[in-house]
Amino acid sequence: MASHPLAIAWHKIDDMVRGGWYFGDEQSRNRVCHLHHNFSGNIMANLVGGNFYTGLMLYLGADDSFVGLMSMFVYAANALQMLSPLFLERFPHRKMLLIWSRFIIQTINIVFIGAIPFFPVSQQIRLILFGAAVLLINVLNALVGPGISVWHIQVIPPEIRVRYFAILNMGVGVVVAAFNLMGGYVMDRFEAAGLQIWGFTVLRILAFLMLIYNFYTLVRMKEYPYEKPTVKFNLKGLLITPFKEKLYLRTVLFSVLWSMVANMQGSYFTIYLLQNCDASYSLLSIGSAINVPTLLLFIPIWSKILSRFTWLKVASATIALYGLNWIALAFVTKGNVMWLYPAILVYAYIMITGVNLSLANLPYTNIPAANQTMFIGFYSAMSNMGALLGIWLGRKFILMTQEILVLGFCNKQLLSIIAGSLLLAVALIMALMRKKMEEPQLLQNR
Repeated sequence: MASHPLAIAWHKIDDMVRGGWYFGDEQSRNRVCHLHHNFSGNIMANLVGGNFYTGLMLYLGADDSFVGLMSMFVYAANALQMLSPLFLERFPHRKMLLIWSRFIIQTINIVFIGAIPFFPVSQQIRLILFGAAVLLINVLNALVGPGISVWHIQVIPPEIRVRYFAILNMGVGVVVAAFNLMGGYVMDRFEAAGLQIWGFTVLRILAFLMLIYNFYTLVRMKEYPYEKPTVKFNLKGLLITPFKEKLYLRTVLFSVLWSMVANMQGSYFTIYLLQNCDASYSLLSIGSAINVPTLLLFIPIWSKILSRFTWLKVASATIALYGLNWIALAFVTKGNVMWLYPAILVYAYIMITGVNLSLANLPYTNIPAANQTMFIGFYSAMSNMGALLGIWLGRKFILMTQEILVLGFCNKQLLSIIAGSLLLAVALIMALMRKKMEEPQLLQNR
């Protein structure tokens, strides 16, 4: 008897979602937990981060200098990830250590920072407390972040990564966009009533609920034995050993170049939209929501492209194309923000989908089999150093050009043009060095 059309359709949808990475075994079930961990974690991060994080800083009275300094704090602290193995490799079993550390870090991030506007202290003290909390949570995260990455990559073998990362990015994009739309609506309603701070508070309550679920997903994930270090960890070894792996150093250099230029803009364009263009949180959230249909339509396309070409070849091409959107954003003004900004975002999301998918495997490209916690920590530290340099350059430019107009462009628009142009240059450098980074056995992505 022929199957019912609905059953056939359901089977096709199920195969599209789970095919290639879910096989019903223990590792597959762990990957399901990993998906839910990423969904809840990204929802949580976006409810207290992104546009809402920038808005909270502006509510507290932060200026351009302070906003740039907070970005520098984040990446300066995360550069300490290189020291993470000195701490983590002492623990052959570290699952509960990692889980509770993450819970404490995110509680400070969500609850303490969210409570700062209610403290009966001066604006300056509030900003100092805000900065101190940002620095603290990122220093703590630097100690455990590489450990979480090494733990989770255990259940995602190389042969399924293209398919799995495609589903992961698609799912994250959908749920994050939905919550961003909701968050934008909530913020605009509270702001219209003159109760902006309560809008931030509602979002942080939702974020804390997501944190509880995030904790549950991590508890359910199994931890497998780690590859034993071939050398004893010490500070000298951490600083010297990675430089002996020349092939992996090229991978790290790739990441540093991308991180440096990709972070030059920081939050300045969001500030430009909120202050210069009078953009609403709803408009910014709608802009984020455009990412959903883009992901649904283009992740399968980028996945097919990645199955034919190497990760790095696709990355260098998409980074160049993505740089063009930053140049175009400089032409967004108060008069055209309602239509030009979303239009540019459509193109940007198509390109950044390709960038993110092609870079998802980058930390593990050419990584030695042993001492992976050390190499992931080194990779993260160098990437953060690159980002720190980019943020410092962006902040320096903004502070030096406060009153400057060039052909009607303010300093934040000029920074967008400069950063976009530099991305084109970075993509060219990456394309030239790509073949020196690809081992023959890594040329196949399947």
